[in-house]
Amino acid sequence: MDADFSVEFGGEAAALELPWRDAEGRLQYVELRGNTAAVEQIAEARQFPALRRLLTEINAETSAWMTAKCDVWAERAEAGENLYGAAFVQGCYVDVVLAGEAERLRESLTVHENAARRIARQMEEDEELEASAEIVVRRCYFHRNALHCNATEGEAMEESDAGCCLTLFLSGFGRTAEEAAERWTRALEVAGKCLRETRLEEERAKG
Repeated sequence: MDADFSVEFGGEAAALELPWRDAEGRLQYVELRGNTAAVEQIAEARQFPALRRLLTEINAETSAWMTAKCDVWAERAEAGENLYGAAFVQGCYVDVVLAGEAERLRESLTVHENAARRIARQMEEDEELEASAEIVVRRCYFHRNALHCNATEGEAMEESDAGCCLTLFLSGFGRTAEEAAERWTRALEVAGKCLRETRLEEERAKG
């Protein structure tokens, strides 16, 4: 597996809002922490069992993380433009934020950067898996008022607590769509294991 991490802050870098809803009001944040049965409300989770398992694991009460947003796609790939010469790719992104006792560390860029580095390093240990992972540290605005979704950036900063989140981009590659899906499923399993094993107290000491 090819895995790396990056930090995207400031300027035109994308930022997460929590909770969130789209401009049309069709899609919105579903809180799964402590209520994993609500995963049924997420269309992608109903369609893809591997994603459903990952969301359930990450939002367990024993997890240091909770999910905020996700999406899945599958498409043809240009063989010359990926490491594996694959014709198909299936991918997703999952946004995660610290939760439970770890919630107090949401503001620490150092904690998130070190966690992203460690997760990427662990995922890359699976050398045989034809998949990729990009762990991105982003800004997240934690709204104090749930009705304040879709505020302007200035309003979001005023009415919210600024912190960090991780966005995990996970892709599986294959000669067929089915093969790409199988490798993507495996990439999600590896990501879930790495998130469960994140040692945040140790990360905090480094900051």
